[in-house]
Amino acid sequence: MSTYPPLSSATTVARASGFIEAEIDNEVVALNIETGTCYGLNRVGSRVWGLIETPAKIGDVCGKLLAEFEVERDVCERQVLDLLEELRAEGLIVVPEEK
Repeated sequence: MSTYPPLSSATTVARASGFIEAEIDNEVVALNIETGTCYGLNRVGSRVWGLIETPAKIGDVCGKLLAEFEVERDVCERQVLDLLEELRAEGLIVVPEEK
C-alpha cells in the first residue's frame, strides 16, 4: 500500500533513474539495474513513458494521448492514472515534489 497521496491530473511525474530501456516493435522494455527486474510496456504505455521523459503534468500527458488515440477523456485519464500508480508502486516513476 502506497504512503503517498493518490495521483491526479494536476500531479507532475517523471521517470525514475536507475533503469535502462530499449524499444522493441514500438514497445518499451525497462530493466531496473539494481534489482534486475524487467518491465514491459504496451504501445500506449510506451507512449506515456516517452511523454514523461522530462517531468510532465498527468493532465498534459492525457491531453496529448487524446489527440493521438480515439478514447474518451474519462477513460483515458482513469487508465493513465492507473498505469502511473502501478509504475510509481514499482519505483519506475517519481513525483518530484515528493522527493
